[in-house]
Order: sequence, then structure tokens, then C-alpha cells
Amino acid sequence: MVTDSDRLQVDRLKSVPFASASASAPASAAQVFAVLERPGHLEPFHPFCRENTAVVWDESERRDRIVYLNGLRLDRQFVQWSPGEGFELLIGGSVDKRSLVTWTLRDDSSASSTITITVRPYIYAGKPRVTSAAINRLWIGPRLTSYLTSVVNGLNQYLETGERVARNAWGSHPWFSR
Repeated sequence: MVTDSDRLQVDRLKSVPFASASASAPASAAQVFAVLERPGHLEPFHPFCRENTAVVWDESERRDRIVYLNGLRLDRQFVQWSPGEGFELLIGGSVDKRSLVTWTLRDDSSASSTITITVRPYIYAGKPRVTSAAINRLWIGPRLTSYLTSVVNGLNQYLETGERVARNAWGSHPWFSR
């Protein structure tokens, strides 16, 4: 259940610097969402995911856990769900250290769409905007963008082939690979 505290956390994170990746997908937004709405949806396409387990997955609440290739475990709580359009979630190892992730889907035609994933890291909350922007531009942003690009590439490959994406398919990542 999304609490007032969760909503406040989302509101605070909406103003922090972010990293993002977008790509054209070989499927409509509805077809992409049909993949994303399944429990454990990250396992077939996420190149750094060892395991994605639903904790609660029903109409009123969605929460799951991702275990990365290096053993890092993060909990995901979905705070906004728009069928065919995307969702927002809070992800982190603890309630007070969660980042905001937004998945947005937009139809380009009946057979293609654009997928955008945006991450707003919790570490920027409460820090001066200039400092956060510099850290994001020089260090965190490029690494997050590389990570998000691999995830979007994995989803596209899965949509094209229906086959599970290989681990580290576009190279290893220092934060999530073994």
C-alpha cells in the first residue's frame, strides 16, 4: 500500500537530477506493457538481473525484489501504475534510501513505441542542486545511463526474439555485475 510518506518521498525526488535512457521498441506500448505487467518481468530481459521475485502483485499493490548479478538486493514498490503508459516505483535497500524510477511508454505507430526509463537517485535529496548536478554529470549520471541503456536494449531484444537476454549482454557494470 502506498503511504503518505511514500508520496512525500516521491515528491522530494521529482526535483533531483536524473539519468535517463530511451529507445524505439519493435512493439506497441500496449504490447510492451503486457511484458512489464507480469510478476518477475525483469528476469527475461534485464542483463544484470539474477532474480526478480514478486512480493505482492495484485490490482491494489505491486512490490517485488530484484537480486543483481553481484548479489545486491533491492526492493521495488510501485507507486503509480498506468496500463499501456508506464509506471513509477521506489527502489532501494531500505525505506529511507530509495530512488525514484519512471518507466514511460509512448506509441510511435501501431507497431512501434518509445520506451524511456528515468532514475532520480535518493542520494541527491537534500543536497544543494549545484553539487548534485555536478556529481550527476561527472559520475553517477553516466553510469546510470549506461545501465539504463543496457536494460532498454535487453527489453528490445526480448521483444524481438522472445528469448532470454544473456547476462552482461552489453558489457559488465561496476555496480551490478559480478
